[in-house]
Amino acid sequence: MAAQYSNRHFFRKTPNQYLAQFFEAKAIQVELDFDELAENATDELQEVLNTLPDSQVADIEAEFQDVNALACEGGIKTLVDESVLPTVLPKP
Repeated sequence: MAAQYSNRHFFRKTPNQYLAQFFEAKAIQVELDFDELAENATDELQEVLNTLPDSQVADIEAEFQDVNALACEGGIKTLVDESVLPTVLPKP
């Protein structure tokens, strides 16, 4: 069974460079310099998240929860299985 999701736990486990890439790829403007931010700065990251509109926060949290769910042993096995299957199965 997967552990319960928490933004702060997710922020502690995710390097700032990946969080910065996420926000940039989604074109989400945040008032935060990820280069200057200390790793595991959960309070600052949560404060920034709290300034966004509720609907945007819900979308972000849903994506973070999906990533978190895949970041366990079962999720990693699923990713590996899915990435290998197309190369193993014969073409129709």
